[in-house]
Amino acid sequence: MAASRTAIGNAALGKLGQGAVLSFDDPDDRARWLKSRFDDIRDLCLRANRWHFAMARARLSAEATAPAFGYQRQFPMPADCLRLAEVGGVAFDPDSGSPVYALEGGRILTDAAAPLDIRYVRRVEDVAGWDPLFAEAVACRLAAELAEKLTQSSTKREAALRDYQLSLREAFRVNAIEAAPETTIDGAWLSARF
Repeated sequence: MAASRTAIGNAALGKLGQGAVLSFDDPDDRARWLKSRFDDIRDLCLRANRWHFAMARARLSAEATAPAFGYQRQFPMPADCLRLAEVGGVAFDPDSGSPVYALEGGRILTDAAAPLDIRYVRRVEDVAGWDPLFAEAVACRLAAELAEKLTQSSTKREAALRDYQLSLREAFRVNAIEAAPETTIDGAWLSARF
C-alpha cells in the first residue's frame, strides 16, 4: 500500500466499490468524509495494540503539586500518548499485586520517584512510518465507518468490519512474532507457590 493518507483513503473507498479521490481536499462528499474520520480512526487503531512502529519512551518529571490523596506524585502524560504500555518497568507491584500507578486526567499518579520512565504507544501522523499491515487495518476500519454513508448498505458495512477484524488479527500476529520476549518479576503469590 502506498504511504499516503490519500492512498489509504482510496484503499477504503475501493473496498466499498467507490472511485478514488485525488486528495482529501477534493470538493466531494467522499473526500470530506475521509478527511473528517481519518485522524480519529488512525488513533483508534493505534490504541488497539502495542505497535512496534508506534512505541516510544519518555522520562517524565514530577509536577510540583502532589495528588490530593492515595499517591505521592503525579506526572503529566506526553501529548502524543495514546496508550500507556509500561510505567517504571512494571504495571503492578510484584509483592502485593496492586497497581503501582493510576491514570487520571492525563496524569500518571504513583509513589515512584522522579524521573519516571515510561513506554507508550504514540500518535504517528506520518503514514510513511506505518507498518503495511497497520495501514491495511486503518483502510478496512475507514471502509466500515463510511460504508453506510457511501453505499447505504449494512451488508457492505458488516463485510468491511469482518475485513477489519481479519486485518487486525494478522497485524497483531505479525507484531507479536516480532516482539522480544517480555520478562516478568516473580510476585509474592508466585513465590508462595514454591
